[in-house]
Amino acid sequence: MRRFVLMSAASVAAVAVVACGDKMSANAALTSPPTETVAEPAAVETATREAQGFVSAAGQASLVEIRTSERALEKATSPDVKAFAQMLIDNHKAAIDKLKAAASAAAMAAPAEVLDDFHMRRINDLVETDGDADFDADYAALQVDAHNDAIKLFEDYSKDTNATAQLKSYADEMLPMLQAHKAEAEKIADLAKKAGKSANPS
Repeated sequence: MRRFVLMSAASVAAVAVVACGDKMSANAALTSPPTETVAEPAAVETATREAQGFVSAAGQASLVEIRTSERALEKATSPDVKAFAQMLIDNHKAAIDKLKAAASAAAMAAPAEVLDDFHMRRINDLVETDGDADFDADYAALQVDAHNDAIKLFEDYSKDTNATAQLKSYADEMLPMLQAHKAEAEKIADLAKKAGKSANPS
């Protein structure tokens, strides 16, 4: 709904410009020198809105990885899970720094430094899991899901014809890392499931 309203506002502005132009004489219009081709206001507005949305979503994605992984360092039982969690913390802190730089270069607001309510619920769900093999499995499963979401977000923006150059470059740079994290999360999830079954044989 907001996108429709914004685009409609741009259309109203365009109509106002046309109405104003009608007051000019025909001769003046014909003799006016050609003007430079500039991007349509609506297109610029759409690109800006999508760029800021990507910055916000990418920032939240990295914060989820960091906060859940900090919890894993406290509650996970597997050394492999803890090592994976530390890697995510280090990599995603670096990713946020790069995102801030890309956002600044693209004249976008920096990503938020706190989680929104939607993403906070992911952490709260994980916190409720006891510190045992169940936690390890839940953490790994969450990382698989979170990285699937992040990969789609980054791929979609990278392919967007309205993508801002600096942010597209950032998305392209981060995708291999996200894909590697997902592959590792899937391995960890499989190991955690096996550990859980061994600890609780039927």
